[in-house]
Amino acid sequence: MGFDERYFDRPMDRRNTECEKWDDRDVMNPDGVPLWVADMDFPCAPAIVEALQRRVSHPCFGYNIDRPLDGEALVSFWRRRHGLEAQPKQTQMLPCVITGLKTCVRAFTREGDDVAILTPVYGPFYEAIRANGRKIMPVSLLRQEETGRYELDYAGMEQALQNGAKLMMLCSPHNPVSRLWSREELTALCRLAEKYNVPMVCDEIHADFVYQPGRFVSILSIPEGRQRAVMLCSASKTFNVAGLQQAAAICMNEEMMAAFRQALASAGVVSGNPFARLAARAAYTACDDWLDGLLAYLDGSRALLGEWMRQYVPKARLSPIEATYLAWADMRAYGLTCEQMAEKCRQAGVALTAGTFFGQEGEGFMRINFACPRAQLLEGIKRLGQALKEEQANHG
Repeated sequence: MGFDERYFDRPMDRRNTECEKWDDRDVMNPDGVPLWVADMDFPCAPAIVEALQRRVSHPCFGYNIDRPLDGEALVSFWRRRHGLEAQPKQTQMLPCVITGLKTCVRAFTREGDDVAILTPVYGPFYEAIRANGRKIMPVSLLRQEETGRYELDYAGMEQALQNGAKLMMLCSPHNPVSRLWSREELTALCRLAEKYNVPMVCDEIHADFVYQPGRFVSILSIPEGRQRAVMLCSASKTFNVAGLQQAAAICMNEEMMAAFRQALASAGVVSGNPFARLAARAAYTACDDWLDGLLAYLDGSRALLGEWMRQYVPKARLSPIEATYLAWADMRAYGLTCEQMAEKCRQAGVALTAGTFFGQEGEGFMRINFACPRAQLLEGIKRLGQALKEEQANHG
């Protein structure tokens, strides 16, 4: 099967499938265009569907037995796609990356401790800290106003560590600002963590969505990070199987991995329902051609999104999309709060993610998910433009 533009251009209507992205009536109308929740409106790779169908054909779903195939498939994929050398024994399966974030907070800090994060960032980073009785120590990314590109604030991070932060939490590539961190940037952060003897957790769930000329670098590929970091990853974003609930942690430090596993055990966290495990295994071993086709399609959509935004939402400014399938749009020129924009979008029949989901720096910004057929993306951008055009006309 050819995974070309025609394959990914096929419409994907997910209404009435108990799908958050399409069926949440608090966010969008029944005939709305969803460009919000970070999953893709594309069919899963055939090898994944076939693996699940084979399992479903057996009419019994009892307890499972752990097998080394899961870890072997995971490390083989990361070696093949990203040059990361890891061993199956250095992996730990999880229900989801958010579970991994919360477990790291519990394993490596104590109640009341400060945890440093780079903001704006994926909303569950905040909740992972708050829900466990720790305190958020935000370090704001530095936005270049001319380009919309974000940079790391090394001085701010060092100040946070000097002030007593006990854990550094990273998102790489960074959601929501579409930023690919370079080897040099990650090395500088790792050296700060080493200087202040602080562990790190790095969410690398978007590692597979990187556009030329960029190249993804795992935190575990950096010498200063190998013995200091827990890396979190999943097939969920890459292969669109988030609803199956399967992720993984990889850690080279035996003591840190032992503490991580103890925290999982103390909370009774187990992972590995048969569908999730089989889907992830198939994804990591038999779907490279599907993934290559997907990346080519998304790269084309990335360029088209920029053109369509300039045409239909001319006052918006996108940050450079170096990675992820998520665009970060500065909408402040329209003079609306995120809450007001969300309501305008709802009325127009399009759903985006409000920037405030990612922290206070997100006020006036919206995140756009462009991982969908291009006709759907174009319709959503047209609706967004119409809503803001009407708003501008109403206020002169």
